[in-house]
Amino acid sequence: MSFSDVHQSYGRCRRAGDFVTRFYEHFLQADPRVKAAFGSTDFSQQKRALGQAISTAISYAEGESFVASTMERMGQVHSREGRVPVEPDLYPIWLDCMVRTAAEIDPRWEPRLEERWRGAMQPAIDLFVRLY
Repeated sequence: MSFSDVHQSYGRCRRAGDFVTRFYEHFLQADPRVKAAFGSTDFSQQKRALGQAISTAISYAEGESFVASTMERMGQVHSREGRVPVEPDLYPIWLDCMVRTAAEIDPRWEPRLEERWRGAMQPAIDLFVRLY
C-alpha cells in the first residue's frame, strides 16, 4: 500500500517548522511516564533519530523490504530487554501526539490525513509491541 500522501505531509511538516520539537512538547506532557523516561535524554540526538524513524516507519508500512531490518533493530531497542524499553500502552499516546503535531504543522492538512498517518505508523507500532 502506498503512503505517498503521508510522505508528502511529513515533508511539508519538516519544511514548515520544527516538527520533532513540537512533537516532543506534546509527548512529554501527555503522560508522566514519558517525561520520566526521557529524563537524561540528549534531545539533539533523539530528534535526529525520530526524524529518520518516521520516514522509515512510513516506508515499512508500504512494505519496503529494505527497511525491515532497521525496524527490527528499533523494535529491539524499545523491547522489554532493550536499551530504551517502551511499554506497549504508550504507543497509542505516541501516535496521538504524532497525528496532533502533523495536523498543527502541515500547512495542507486535511482530515483524511489523520487516518492515513495512523495507518502508516501502525505497522511499526504493531512490530514494536510484538517485540516487547
